Amino acid sequence: DRVIITTPFSRASALENCITMAFRILSLLALMGYAAAECPNACSGHGTCSLHDQCTCCRNWQGNDCSQRTCPFGYAHVDSPKGDLDGSTGTLSGPNYPLILGSTVYPFGTTEQYPDAASDEGHFYMECSNKGMCNRDDGTCECFPGYEGSACQRASCPNDCSGHGTCETIKELAEDREDGDLSKGYYAMNGFASDHAGIGDLSAIGDITYELWDKTLTMGCKCDPGFMGPDCSMKICRYGVDPLFIPSNYLYSADGVIEYDFDAPHFEKAFVEIIGGQGMKGQFDLTIYDVYGEKYVLDALNYAAYETGNYTSCAEIMTHFPNDKIKDTVTGTFHHQMAHKGGLVSSAYVGGATKPFCMAMMVNQTNQDADGNYRKQEIKDLFQAEQTGIRYEFDYNRGNPGYIKDLFIDNLTPEPTYAETTTDSVVYGYYGIIKQGEVAEYSDINKNFNPTTNRFMYSDDNFFQSGKHDVKGSRSALDYGVTLPGYIIEAHNSSHQVLLSRDVHFYIEPTSCLAEYPEGSSCKQYKTSKVMIFGKEYHVNKTAEEWLEVEAPHTSDYVVGPESEDYQVRSHVFRPVTNLTLTEPVIFPDEGPFAVDYKNITYKWSGGPGRSAVQTPLLIAVPEKVTVKAKLTQVYQYVSECSGRGTCDRETGLCSCFNGYSNDNCDTQTPVC
Repeated sequence: DRVIITTPFSRASALENCITMAFRILSLLALMGYAAAECPNACSGHGTCSLHDQCTCCRNWQGNDCSQRTCPFGYAHVDSPKGDLDGSTGTLSGPNYPLILGSTVYPFGTTEQYPDAASDEGHFYMECSNKGMCNRDDGTCECFPGYEGSACQRASCPNDCSGHGTCETIKELAEDREDGDLSKGYYAMNGFASDHAGIGDLSAIGDITYELWDKTLTMGCKCDPGFMGPDCSMKICRYGVDPLFIPSNYLYSADGVIEYDFDAPHFEKAFVEIIGGQGMKGQFDLTIYDVYGEKYVLDALNYAAYETGNYTSCAEIMTHFPNDKIKDTVTGTFHHQMAHKGGLVSSAYVGGATKPFCMAMMVNQTNQDADGNYRKQEIKDLFQAEQTGIRYEFDYNRGNPGYIKDLFIDNLTPEPTYAETTTDSVVYGYYGIIKQGEVAEYSDINKNFNPTTNRFMYSDDNFFQSGKHDVKGSRSALDYGVTLPGYIIEAHNSSHQVLLSRDVHFYIEPTSCLAEYPEGSSCKQYKTSKVMIFGKEYHVNKTAEEWLEVEAPHTSDYVVGPESEDYQVRSHVFRPVTNLTLTEPVIFPDEGPFAVDYKNITYKWSGGPGRSAVQTPLLIAVPEKVTVKAKLTQVYQYVSECSGRGTCDRETGLCSCFNGYSNDNCDTQTPVC
């Protein structure tokens, strides 16, 4: 029953459909042929097929088929040439002839030899920072031992510092170290004894700004106090004085030891002195260090006039320290049956009296007025008759030997009740050192001993030397074996004055020492009148201790009590500095190995990196900290772990004493019967 009607138009449509189908089949066949000749693996889906059947890879993909990952780049720890990149097997192309321009990894090309480096340029970008291999499957760097990071860009801390330290960048380590800190082992690779901290370089410059290329890439362990080593895994043993050490300035006779020079090298002794008017009282913060680098911050100590007894006692202060750290010590009375008068002779400390680490006393007991009172002679706005105060002395002595970073006042705050008793209150704080802690004995080799006067003095042929003894090719420069504590905080080109940030009287004496005493000389064997600045030798004509006011957040003028009453309190803290007067003007060199691009050094107070608003500002030199060398050489290192008479067990931190020696630091001779 179906009726099929055909028309011319329907036949034409069928023909057209056939032609279309044929065209499609031909097109498909053409595409199939094209697919057989396209880029390998269709560029793995990570690129586009370009002319000549080559893949142009997407970013961070590489290889002929774009199947390999490119790893992260970083500054190369060590630059290296890449070798024969073009397979020419001939001479490697020079740094000015880059190859493989326009590549995915090196769009601007790269070189077969070392990169084209300008003067003082280095550490070019390299895959995995040239300290690892790239895993092309997942695009991650497989770092060599000792390196870490996504691009192997960091030098890792070994063993995560063994749980006895923190892993920090070299920039952080430089900032963390404080001025005066000689505990190198706790900030670097070695401990006190092995790195000879306090030997030679006493400057102990801290708070350094490190801005070189690896400031965030080179890592190191900052060990906790009492630990040392690259990974902070080794313990430090107790220090002590070699029991066989006898200072060079001791003479012996049948009657015993004759100590002709009471300024012999000795242990650290520091002081804090607070002075005000009648009724003074308040609080202060004190920072003290032990020889192992431990920092103790004693907050809110009470001060008042010594006579009142209303101050923090030494017994209370001692409770802040562990028993095996800072401690009282015992002074000796006999040395091989020969009496001596102190000093450093430490053998056979038998029957000696206990010498406390801390002692409180009236202020400035060296100056006694007509009424028997001890007062500072002059303070600019506090009359001597009105002065009262308290003095603490901290004697590290034999029980805590070594070069100790000096203590300091971090805060001095009078109580409002003190201010209310007067409308013009003032309180002064002073801190400094009485005796400089040392670990070695030094000597000026250009001094001769005069047995008739028991004194050392320069001889004409070695003190008044002709010519200049600068660093360049001079044997004299090798005799400058001690870098003085601190650094220059004020000096001007062609000026005779140089101001140092710390007290250096324990090492420096003026040329006038030749004629100060009736015997003809007050010169000391272990002091010198010669210093070296910018590689040039100078003679010191005069030394002077000065008091530099510390800018601190709680040591300033301020108002306490109701504003209407307006009670003014002036609170100030001072630290000692040394002014050297040279016999000729100091020159800031503009050429040579010690050339500098400035003609003046000044100082300022700065908060410093990472310091809070309540911390004492740092004393810094501008434009940089310049050290001063003294013409002294080391005679003998008398302070060391286990007193040099035993070995240190690094696992336990205990000394194993040699036969004939005992104590926890092997500093006592034991009779062998």
